Amino acid sequence: MAETERRRTSRGPVSWLLMTVIMTTVLLACSADYDDHDHPRLTTGTELYNHHCADCHGEDGTGKLVDRTPANILTKRSRDGIVSYIIADAHGRQDMPAFRTMPYSEAIAIADHLLVLQRLYAETAAEKKKLRALMIEP
Repeated sequence: MAETERRRTSRGPVSWLLMTVIMTTVLLACSADYDDHDHPRLTTGTELYNHHCADCHGEDGTGKLVDRTPANILTKRSRDGIVSYIIADAHGRQDMPAFRTMPYSEAIAIADHLLVLQRLYAETAAEKKKLRALMIEP
């Protein structure tokens, strides 16, 4: 009995560690769809874009070739199309997580900012633009 009790206790920390690793992995896998909207200090389209989008698409929207993240400023979508894309269900879509819990007003502010970035890029002098060849089409 003492031997059985010793084996059971010696497995305890290993089991606990294994369970912790499994739960952490599950939570991290779900974090792609996790979307934090508890940020009352962020109100402008620029702030919201930088919070939700810039890490992947860049502050200027020209994407990141190294990560194969598309330049969202190259989108052909309308404002409503951008909003729908942001908050749409990501089922079957692997290119970007859906922000299903994002308030509609927040998605509109981000879409408006993206359209401003698109216009600014179009107005940028050719020699100052990131080459389109370096941007991935959305």
